[in-house]
Amino acid sequence: MRELPIRFKFRWLDEQGNVTGLFRSKKGVFDGQELVLDDLTLSVANIISLEIHEERLAVAFVDGDVADSKMFHIYKVPAADLKRAIDAVRSAAWAEITRERMVGEGRGDAFRTEICPQCNATIDLSDMPDTPQVYCVFCSSLMTTGPGGMPDEHELGLCEECGMFSKPRRFTIFYFYFLVVVWGFTSRVTHRCPACMRGTAWKMLLGNLLFLLGIPVAIVQLFRCYGGKITGSVMGELDAANLKARKGDMLAALQGYQKVLDQVPFSAGVKYNLAMALLQQNEIQRAADALELVFTDCVNYAPAYYPLSQCYEHLGEEAKLQELRRIWGDTEDAVPSPDHGETGDSAGLLDE
Repeated sequence: MRELPIRFKFRWLDEQGNVTGLFRSKKGVFDGQELVLDDLTLSVANIISLEIHEERLAVAFVDGDVADSKMFHIYKVPAADLKRAIDAVRSAAWAEITRERMVGEGRGDAFRTEICPQCNATIDLSDMPDTPQVYCVFCSSLMTTGPGGMPDEHELGLCEECGMFSKPRRFTIFYFYFLVVVWGFTSRVTHRCPACMRGTAWKMLLGNLLFLLGIPVAIVQLFRCYGGKITGSVMGELDAANLKARKGDMLAALQGYQKVLDQVPFSAGVKYNLAMALLQQNEIQRAADALELVFTDCVNYAPAYYPLSQCYEHLGEEAKLQELRRIWGDTEDAVPSPDHGETGDSAGLLDE
């Protein structure tokens, strides 16, 4: 982890993610207790969410009784380093608040945490049973504490394009054109799973056939899309099953997911995909059953909480719904936890 204090330069962003102002960049610093952004000073305990996309950050915070959010583009220091440092400190601060509250209630023995090996954040597992996997809401990593997990598990997550558990990667979409005296290119970066990128990669190859300079880039992206399928890896099986599920071929998808689970006994993410596919088919009861299996693998797998609560509401399972909310601390008198749910105006804007 980068040593503190972390000093950096930044520019504010508007609601569309565009840089504001015509003046030079502003100064920022994080000293381990406060995040200072020009004339805005935020205590780590008041930061409730921190999103990142490339070198842009969105921070949601509480100022008194008012929730607010800001977005900024960071320079001089990698945005990921700043986020990792802030998350490590603020997660520990929130965990300490929880510990003190539970001790005051005479329930100190139920307080339980783990340190994420990927980002060093403190994962609060209080009041939750022990399961083979643990999820870090700060870096979106799903980790198996013992044997039986996916290979390179920390690289897996939810695809920004299809929303399914997979191995999202950084792809480049590139087109080159030459029209007599006018030439140029377009290029942008996207993060998505290989299965979602395949159609775009083929379009890019066809679009660059006339002007050969873009073909090497297209070929590289195609190879990266199909690499897992060619080698017959577990990820290739997962990508194929995800494609079947998105097309509504549930029998083939089930067979594909089973092939993965035969090799990987514990995978809350794979079972989450199955549940999402069942929800698309309006199979509410079966989706609820699948989501319950998600939590037997990973008790704090946050992406599955809201879908399961919606299933319980639809099915009229009031007792199960209340127990789920109790475990997650989702009650009116509960102390809110960081990064739980949406982040106000900042949610999703970094992807634009």
